[in-house]
Formats: sequence, structure tokens, C-alpha cells
Amino acid sequence: MSETNRLQKIRNLGVRLQELDLVAIAPNKSYAATALNFLFAVHKLERPSGMPLEPSLCALGQAIIRSKQIRFSHLDADAVIDFFCRQYRVH
Repeated sequence: MSETNRLQKIRNLGVRLQELDLVAIAPNKSYAATALNFLFAVHKLERPSGMPLEPSLCALGQAIIRSKQIRFSHLDADAVIDFFCRQYRVH
């Protein structure tokens, strides 16, 4: 999946999180940034500043593996996005 598509899915996730009243979009903040901040906070991780999108999502993937005790050794960026889209029912 291209980075543009990843960002669109993360934006859609941010919209969904706002619909569920899990986040409030601050002025001058994007839905995508808010969604990423929320996901890092839920997994008790500090969001790395200046890190590109793909490695950031892979870091979240490692947190998912640890917290959910999944048998995978690695989740790629697309799998992480799909995981959260399924969890929060984003189309």
C-alpha cells in the first residue's frame, strides 16, 4: 500500500475515533496525527518524533504483538493499519 493510502486509512481511523468520542481533534491538528497519538498512548508508547510513518507503524506492531501475545514476530505497516481498522470498525 502506498503512503498516501496509509495516511488516508489512518485519517479515516481518526474520524472514527472522534465519532466514538475516544479523541477530540485539537485546532490545527489532523485526524491522522490525532489517531497516531491515540494509538501510541493506548499502548503506552511515546510517539517517536521525526520518524517516518512506516517505522512508526512497525513500532506499534511490536506493541500489538507484546500486548496481545500474538505468535507473529513482525507486523508490517499495512497489517498494523488493518488491525486497528478492524478493531475500530473503519471501512
